[in-house]
Amino acid sequence: IQKWVMFSAAWNEVVDHFRQEDIISNRERDYLKFSRFEGFSQAIYLPVFQTAGVMEGVITELSRPEEEYKPKRGGVITDDDVFKPILEHVTMRTAVSEVWELGCFIFLQMLGNVHNDDIVIIMNLVLKWSQNGSLVDHFKIQQLQSVMSHFVGLVKVLEKGIGRRKPAKKPRSAAVQKRFGRQADFSMNASSGRSKMRRAVSATSLGSLEQTDAPDLAVLTQKKDEPGSQGGTVIIDALRDQARDKFRAMAHALKGLLKNTDSDMESKDVLDRLTFLLSMENGFLWDDAYASDQLDVCCQNITFKEVLTKVHGLVACHPDDVEPRSQEARRRLTFFVNSLFMDMPDAPSIHDMFSWNVLTPYYSEDVMYSKSDLETRTDALGVSTFLYLQTLFRADWTNFLERVGIQDEEKVWSKKVINETRLWASLRAQTLTRTVNGMMYFEKALRLLANLERLDDDTTNDLMGEKFGYIVSCQVYGNMKKNQDAKADDIDQLMHRYPHLRIAYIDT
Repeated sequence: IQKWVMFSAAWNEVVDHFRQEDIISNRERDYLKFSRFEGFSQAIYLPVFQTAGVMEGVITELSRPEEEYKPKRGGVITDDDVFKPILEHVTMRTAVSEVWELGCFIFLQMLGNVHNDDIVIIMNLVLKWSQNGSLVDHFKIQQLQSVMSHFVGLVKVLEKGIGRRKPAKKPRSAAVQKRFGRQADFSMNASSGRSKMRRAVSATSLGSLEQTDAPDLAVLTQKKDEPGSQGGTVIIDALRDQARDKFRAMAHALKGLLKNTDSDMESKDVLDRLTFLLSMENGFLWDDAYASDQLDVCCQNITFKEVLTKVHGLVACHPDDVEPRSQEARRRLTFFVNSLFMDMPDAPSIHDMFSWNVLTPYYSEDVMYSKSDLETRTDALGVSTFLYLQTLFRADWTNFLERVGIQDEEKVWSKKVINETRLWASLRAQTLTRTVNGMMYFEKALRLLANLERLDDDTTNDLMGEKFGYIVSCQVYGNMKKNQDAKADDIDQLMHRYPHLRIAYIDT
């Protein structure tokens, strides 16, 4: 696992660099990177582009008729017969494990402390059945598709709304006010033998819940004496209502998935707890204030957003949707991955490696495009250089606007981002900036290796000067400075951007 952790660090560094150069978007970056979540069971989680669409294959495999699972020797169907194809497929097994753990986290965070005990005990029972090989004795595995479809719907609703949600200034619910800012307990150490249920505030809705499996419509109006009404104030929350509908439908589908609820005490316990969860008047499904507050807490939780993006990619995305659109990104990643299969000796420590230097001759070519250079119409192109580059690299330009947080393109020349705009264009033309940027990849690679060897910052900085040197021989730099040429300022800016860059020139 240590090698995978080290590889994931190198891979993520490459992907982050792609984002800095705007050849991929924020969403593509998230789908390409290995994930790490503090306090979770796995050290790393596979990139979404590796596992997207795999859960669909898992559900298809589990939806086969029972006759196909029956062993040739006869006898009853066991977990081994049903899950053997999945367990033998590494990616399928990994995807199922990730969806289970991350999905449990989403439920615990969204439903909050009011439902925490019930959710944890249900999870522990399912884990117990999985470990002792009795899932087929408690679940109608072939009907898992219905539960999964509702779960996917819930994830889509949350993923679409959580990022845009603006939380209230203070909690609406008294229950949340007491523990605002605290996350739901994610520990699964609760005893699975606890079957004694708490008393619900009201169980008047139990009958209606048992009569139909269709999700109830979210309540849009309230009376003053109804729970969660806050003295007659109606809380309009579209995301809350949609999430409730999806979760309610999933819970009903999960109840229909259970087997032997009359004879098996554990199955009956799960059924009772699901029914109890669906009926609690002070819980997520009926208390408007509490439910809205829980979603507010979730939208402020960075880990929740990252987990939600990961799960969305796992269960709701097609493999084609998560691959980078940029041909340049695909070319670089393909080259990098192919190089991993080369037969090459182990690399020595950075301390033991040879040093090397790179020299680039330069006279008076373009260093970095100015605003006037970019906006001037050229006879060769028939349009301005800036418009030409925007058209030629349309996806990159969209990624750039996303990175700097600008929606109005007229603001790209504002004082705050003008240098970023000039750099974006200069990196896509024949300029000294592009050459220097490419050569300084060596230093970035050395820093990554030093990080993998766990060297401290001071040692790393010393090694950068010892092991790699980059010199640009700009003969007329002295005259440029004397004449206050803008190119000299651009060269100074490059030296500030890359502190280990050296300029050799003739002092006149």
